[in-house]
Amino acid sequence: MNILKLLCGRRGSQMAEAAISLPLIILASMLMLRMFVFYLDILSTGITEHRRALEMQDSYRGAFIRTHEDEKRVELLRGGILYTDVGKRLKTKVYLINEDILVRSSEVLD
Repeated sequence: MNILKLLCGRRGSQMAEAAISLPLIILASMLMLRMFVFYLDILSTGITEHRRALEMQDSYRGAFIRTHEDEKRVELLRGGILYTDVGKRLKTKVYLINEDILVRSSEVLD
């Protein structure tokens, strides 16, 4: 009798609904967390590259002006059902200007 009540009751349908929906909710939340970490990695790599470009610009003592280009690729770790490589290419382009030569040339032109 108790088994019949369990099968015909509403609690059985709620358990079946939870068994279907909970894995989907957990999967979606883990995917969102993984994408959040990936975008934070892109942000931190961009900040590091920007800081490095500024340091290169401050310490440049070469010719009057030249450009420096660099490229980094940030990859999302593969795992689970992910079969393709997900990544973002970050390009850095900085104009290196020797300010000493710039000041001296402006003194000559005056």
